[in-house]
Amino acid sequence: MQYRSEPSFLQMVATISGAFAQAAAAEIDTVIDQALAAIGHFYQADRCYLFKFADDLATASNTHEWCAAGVTSQLSELQNLSSAEFGTWYTQWQAGMPAVISDVQALPPDSAEYQLLAPQGIQSLLMLPLRSHNRLLGMLGLDVVRCSQQWSNEHVAGMQLIAGNICGALLRQQVERRAESLALFDPITGLANRQLLLDRIHQAQLQSNRSQHYSALLFIDIDDFKTLNDSLGYNTGDRVLKLVGQALAQVLPQGDTVGRLNADEFLVLTEMLSCSRAAVEEVTALAAQLQQSVLDSQALQQIRPKNTLSIGATLFLGDTQEVDVLITQADMAMHQVKPQGGDALAFFDGELQFQASRRLLLAHELRDALADDQFELYFQPQLVHPGVVMGAEVLLRWRHPARGLLGPYEFIDFAEESGMIVAIGEQVLRKACRQLALWQQQPARAQLELSVNISARQFRQRDFVQVVQGILKETQIDASALKLELTESMLVDDFDHVVSKMQQLQLHGIRFALDDFGTGYSSLVYLKRLPLYQLKIDRGFIDDLLRDENEQAIVRTIILLGQTLGLEVLAEGVENAGQLKALLQLGCYHYQGFHFAKPLPLAEFEQFLQQHLATLHRL
Repeated sequence: MQYRSEPSFLQMVATISGAFAQAAAAEIDTVIDQALAAIGHFYQADRCYLFKFADDLATASNTHEWCAAGVTSQLSELQNLSSAEFGTWYTQWQAGMPAVISDVQALPPDSAEYQLLAPQGIQSLLMLPLRSHNRLLGMLGLDVVRCSQQWSNEHVAGMQLIAGNICGALLRQQVERRAESLALFDPITGLANRQLLLDRIHQAQLQSNRSQHYSALLFIDIDDFKTLNDSLGYNTGDRVLKLVGQALAQVLPQGDTVGRLNADEFLVLTEMLSCSRAAVEEVTALAAQLQQSVLDSQALQQIRPKNTLSIGATLFLGDTQEVDVLITQADMAMHQVKPQGGDALAFFDGELQFQASRRLLLAHELRDALADDQFELYFQPQLVHPGVVMGAEVLLRWRHPARGLLGPYEFIDFAEESGMIVAIGEQVLRKACRQLALWQQQPARAQLELSVNISARQFRQRDFVQVVQGILKETQIDASALKLELTESMLVDDFDHVVSKMQQLQLHGIRFALDDFGTGYSSLVYLKRLPLYQLKIDRGFIDDLLRDENEQAIVRTIILLGQTLGLEVLAEGVENAGQLKALLQLGCYHYQGFHFAKPLPLAEFEQFLQQHLATLHRL
């Protein structure tokens, strides 16, 4: 920023204002320093400075300073000052008023201002608050020592304009830094997020290439975090994540990176290990330090007495492997620890490479399947005695571009583990609702119902209710035609939240079915509280219905329980006329299974409906 040797005051103000208006956020600190220098030179001042207040306004620190030649900087000394030390000035700034002293010598000698300023040789002082929306952000100050300065209204107004420009620039800088933080850092723990981790790993690969030193990735999972999160609530769970992140960072060697990858999963990147396989011992020692740091955390102990970690590690030298492959290897190693009870370290075994590659390929293919609309809905008819189709259960198939039509057993478990089931489940629900919307415009099919399975991970999403509400609004269906099928195991964890979500969706007309009833944690206590519409008898009980008296007794009990609670009961897996007859004798009048139809693609299901209606008309 260039100034003429003796610019007028207004020219100086205009120049500084223009510089702030044109400055990018990254240049703001430099422009502030240049502005302070310009002001200081113009007034032949001793110091020109800027203070910023903490968010809670309890303290303030000198962040920018210009000093005249021969004047000692006070920047390092004026840090974290209590706001109370500013006395009445702080009250004035809070009210938006400047502190103006034209002649310190004219102050009463016993005043606090005189006692503070006179020993420093300060003749005149001008301090202006930096405020935004009535909130104090900082202070712009100017000390004059060579002569007393009469501050005209024009001077004060001009300095207030400069203060306003500085305030606006600081706010822009805060916004950009906050956006950068959100893009690269996890909002809960403040650690590196996935994007930043991927970049750091890639840089470590390049460094490893040059140095020929091993690096390692440690995939860290908090043992039993789900139980803690569900029992103590999301807020406590978030606090645990933050504390674990702090414990890990506390013992990590300088230059290494720790980040939060997903849910309760952390990733540690450690570099410059030995040039030999002795690196394994170094990683083992580091893992022990990380585990001990979490165990020793008193803040974590107050939440849960013992906090342990399962850790999987993979070593790498150079960039021969893709970054995603390395992460998958460490993940696979971590999952070798889990079946043994956790609280241990495992290294990636080369024999797992094929399995890891398969998982990585499947992840890529599932993402492509979502993007390219490769998932298809199949429909298995659901009937009510005497054989009237009331609707269908929606079942998922994957039209793989190379492997053909795949059933859910080929990919659902992995989708659940990886979290991709959330996006897949949302797509399935949206497709089902769109199909209902089309049928509800056709008189012959307007009464059809669809049952959609909801995965545990999908249902536990915090925004699940909002997502479903958005789909209902988008498709404009009569929501009473939609049944969401939940499993019993979903009800055990965080039961009150389950009930709350069900009740919110029930207000829109959605009904709920309890799938595979009798195989999980059946309890009359939760059955009484749940806003259910239907119980579905698991096909396992139907298979042996004609041969096993115990199975008959179980089915009879489920039917009676449903009738007692006023719930519709539907039997799955009905494969022959004998099973159907037995169910009808036991009082179950809703059913589905291969005896009537296998799961059908849309065109065949609609053809089945047409034939079914024609048969009914002939009766």
